[in-house]
Amino acid sequence: MATKWPQKRRLIGTKVPRIDGPQKSTGRAKYTLDINLPGMLHAAIVRSNQAHATITKIDTSAAEKAPGFRGLYLMAKEGQEVFYPGEPIVAIAANTEEECRDACRLVKIDYKPLPFQVKEEDVLQKDLSTCPEGGPKNSRENLLPASQPPQKGDVEKALKDADAVSEGTYGVPIIAHQCLEPHGMIAAWNKDQTELTVYASTQATVNVAKELAAKVKLPAGSVKCITHHMGGGYGSKFNPDPEGEAAAELAKKTGAPVKLMLDRDEEVVIGGSRPSAHGKVRIGGKKDGTITAYECDSHGSPGFQPTSSTVGPLPYVYQIPNFKLRHQIVRINMAKQRAMRAPGHPQSCFLTDCALDDFAAKIGMDPMQVRLKNLPPSAQPGPEDDPLLYNFIRTKLYRDQIELAAGLSKWKEKWHPPGADKGVIKRGIGMALHTWGGSAAGPNECTVTIARDGTVAATSSTQDLGTAQRTVTAIVLAEILGLQPGDITVKIGESQLGNSSGSGGSTTCPSQAPAALQAAAAVRDDFLDKIAGPLGSKKEDLSLENGKVVDKGRDKSWSWKEACARLGMGEAKATGMWSAVEANKKENRGISKVQVGGVQVAEVMVDTETGVVRCTKVVAVQDCGLIINKQGCESQVAGGVIMGVNYALFEENILDRHTGLQVNANMEFYKLGGIKDMPDIVVHMMDMPDRGVIGIGEPPTISTHAAIANAVHNALGVRVPETPFTPDRVLAALAKKGGK
Repeated sequence: MATKWPQKRRLIGTKVPRIDGPQKSTGRAKYTLDINLPGMLHAAIVRSNQAHATITKIDTSAAEKAPGFRGLYLMAKEGQEVFYPGEPIVAIAANTEEECRDACRLVKIDYKPLPFQVKEEDVLQKDLSTCPEGGPKNSRENLLPASQPPQKGDVEKALKDADAVSEGTYGVPIIAHQCLEPHGMIAAWNKDQTELTVYASTQATVNVAKELAAKVKLPAGSVKCITHHMGGGYGSKFNPDPEGEAAAELAKKTGAPVKLMLDRDEEVVIGGSRPSAHGKVRIGGKKDGTITAYECDSHGSPGFQPTSSTVGPLPYVYQIPNFKLRHQIVRINMAKQRAMRAPGHPQSCFLTDCALDDFAAKIGMDPMQVRLKNLPPSAQPGPEDDPLLYNFIRTKLYRDQIELAAGLSKWKEKWHPPGADKGVIKRGIGMALHTWGGSAAGPNECTVTIARDGTVAATSSTQDLGTAQRTVTAIVLAEILGLQPGDITVKIGESQLGNSSGSGGSTTCPSQAPAALQAAAAVRDDFLDKIAGPLGSKKEDLSLENGKVVDKGRDKSWSWKEACARLGMGEAKATGMWSAVEANKKENRGISKVQVGGVQVAEVMVDTETGVVRCTKVVAVQDCGLIINKQGCESQVAGGVIMGVNYALFEENILDRHTGLQVNANMEFYKLGGIKDMPDIVVHMMDMPDRGVIGIGEPPTISTHAAIANAVHNALGVRVPETPFTPDRVLAALAKKGGK
């Protein structure tokens, strides 16, 4: 049976500063981009500047004669078809970064241009079939046949019988991951090229090592991936990617370490994107606010790839007895989507919560009351079920969260009928709900060693994306061993340090914290067993308390270092493991779980003369089961809100219809909010320790943009249907209302 979380906790659930904070704030922390190995070469990739074309000629002769040139790796060949701007063609390594760029400019590539499409509205009008084979019948269609997700009830009858029906169009664009640290890696072979070490900006050290080993034809254990610090991934950095493969091949060819990191424009164009979603929604119900029908005809683009959907579950969160869905995939000639913080859920939230507010306006009701009226019912647990699972508590969970959010935002004082605010500057308030999984994955391991000099070291191959996993591990170990987090040395981010899954889906903390718990309990028992004899004590009488070993039977105690010295020439060591399989065992209930809920309320000010929208406050109420580090949890929620504010007000990939190129592939024209653009963020964490640990990375970014959208609607009395809420879109919506 696994060790349970302690009922009485000194550290778990409190605010603990990050143990790697000093390294990061002083610049001592080394990211992949910061690492420079002796004799290292610099590499870059020459990419297609065509949205769709056939390569007719690749001439590298001039590049090979350039000063500092050391090697090249062909990633495409003559006669090959390319399907998006940025598709890799040839990678070049040189002595310096400047010489590498000079050599890349000397590569001559001839193309035969082919038809392309980069605007979803163009594809909907005419399908030119410009994408690679894939999808139904392995076709090249841009517009894939509409899928029919699960339906329920009789929507047409429910809409016909409804007291009121609201109809609207809503949409969110393609946006870039825009990781601050770009994709890329450094590759270095040993002398006989039987082992490869890579320093990668990745969310999955073990997976990158395994995939890269297969690509370079080495045994899995012969590739080591190191990621001590990582500057953002959001779901886009799970694989070696073409740049990783190119770095490894160039390093092998040249016999020297090779660094290949993407430039900012490459990062924006090919580093990953969240797919778009646009929908026409009809929603109907009763005058008392009960929603009886939801119909959504939607489409979205994942880039050139054929995927099953660009939205998540619909209708989102709320219980609606009759619904009908239709969804089309619009393929365009741009790089493919990648998973981005809560894939599909922000889109589904927007297509549901905005429509709900419009229905509330139609019947003249406070949308908070409409939400309370349509919360998902809690299922009744059976005798073998865990009563604390999300499905069994969700009604009360959301009701409590709405009450908390309403109180913190003073909803009852600030909400008014849409458009009722007077003056040029109009204020509004809006709300939205969300959910996410956040379960354990695995297997995930953590190994802990107690040495005779008193040092405690924890090792794991897991990586820290910036979510403070080092601190989580230190807190858990310190709690069990009676120490402080600063007493623990945590080494993570190296693939050879045991099994770990990738950091995605909010799975890292619910996987790694229990693994650390199991390791801590096991190493504590091993430690006490080994020192009991030398101390002249019985193991069952010993306990660890506040940096001491206490013998309750003899009323004696020893300092931590004194006790550790009794290990002699030995050490205490143990490995803990956790996975979804372990989490789902009945005897392990309360260690980690899955599925959380959250509610956010946003406040805005809208200038009706300029169309400028400013979000002034966001209240975020979030549960994540047992909170390990409250400071880290609050930071994660605030970070999610910041991403949601950007989604609502600033971000959009803009592609040129005539060239197929992205025209805002940099941080000057791809807009992101600055410090002064951010609202006051109020975070309320619902600590529910009996549920066990659940991930928090994804959920807080889901509902922010929908809450802001509803706040803008509340301010203006008219729906601005598409994000980002730029002045032109706001003024266009006001013009339809008569400019007021």
